[in-house]
Amino acid sequence: MRGLTREQKIFLKVTRAYVGEERPDMSFRFSFDGVPQPIIGSGSRIVDVSFHNAERLFQRIFLEGNMGLGEGYSEGLIEVKDEDYKEFLCICVYATSPRILRQLAIFDMIAVVRARAGGYFTKPRQNATIDNHYSLSDWFDNDDDSNTFFHYWLDRDHHMYSCGKWDPETKTLQESETNKLEFYAKRMGIDESSQGKTLLDLGCGWGGVLFFMAEKFGVCSKGLTLSTAQHSFITKEIARRRLQDLVSVELRNVHDMKGRYDYIISIGMLEHITDFDDLYEKTARALNPDGQALMHSIYSESWFYKADRWFLKYIFPYGSCPYFPSNLRCFKKHFKFVEPKKMPDLSYPKTLDAWFANFCKAEPQIRDLLQKSSKVKDVEFAIKTFKHYLAIASVSLTFSGFVGHTLVREPRVHS
Repeated sequence: MRGLTREQKIFLKVTRAYVGEERPDMSFRFSFDGVPQPIIGSGSRIVDVSFHNAERLFQRIFLEGNMGLGEGYSEGLIEVKDEDYKEFLCICVYATSPRILRQLAIFDMIAVVRARAGGYFTKPRQNATIDNHYSLSDWFDNDDDSNTFFHYWLDRDHHMYSCGKWDPETKTLQESETNKLEFYAKRMGIDESSQGKTLLDLGCGWGGVLFFMAEKFGVCSKGLTLSTAQHSFITKEIARRRLQDLVSVELRNVHDMKGRYDYIISIGMLEHITDFDDLYEKTARALNPDGQALMHSIYSESWFYKADRWFLKYIFPYGSCPYFPSNLRCFKKHFKFVEPKKMPDLSYPKTLDAWFANFCKAEPQIRDLLQKSSKVKDVEFAIKTFKHYLAIASVSLTFSGFVGHTLVREPRVHS
């Protein structure tokens, strides 16, 4: 390994340890600035990765963690096939596992841990909003263009931007999202006898829950969103489906919910909330005495979790994962009945993998949309940013955190 920097040497050591411990079926073939390195591993599947401006790139990765990694990929400094990118990222995410670390010298170990820890901070960008991501307001002036971007790679039936329910027999993204909706209806006791009852969806996305509950069970469904693009799409869909008597949507903060409901649901919205006590108290007050609420979220089981700096900058301003134990205590403060459950194993990684595959398949159309209809100055950077987001999230959620859905009823307070 003569001529390589310390960071590059550590990366190769980590790769050898990873292949030996985790993936003996794979081989990795790296090139630093056009100089090929000896192949690592003897597996039949070979992953080729080329690094450009390699010395500076690896300095950034070791100093900045996922910020340096993600920006390096988006800048074109990491060259790898789409189908192999996740496999490469596994090395970076697994780098701090005890089985990998024990094979490194102590100073190499410290460098690796610093690379992971150095990529986090707590303060989000103050000028960011929910609308920034879900309407892509920095990219598009037209909400229809924003919706088109997302719908190129989300499931075609419900446009759900959250973890599907992947049972052993589930084969497609569409099936997984329908599974989830059917399962959540059953958990909340929604069936044919629920016709005419009321449901509030906190952070309703593109209306997947609203339309499913209204069309299948006749439930009067209202959604709250802060995304102008999602609000526009749902409004048009209500008219197209002739559901004006059953479905409505408001541009409103979920903390400002009004009215009383038989059912309240939230799917993938808690990751944008900081004041859970206020939200759950208002949910309890908005729920009819015999009603039920269901909250779906990615949860962290680590009390020292901090949001990833790259995600806060490029994907989810203000985003975070609720700490499960404290969230559970907050639920119990406002509801007498609290029942948490988990999604089937690997449901979110499978969902993210499906989104990634859809994104890559639709990449020519997405590139054309960005070139013709967006304010994006560097289209390739933008496309790779979303690829990195979907791939790194899949790898990370395979080994940390979980997706849970908590059913609550019997509110302790009423209006």
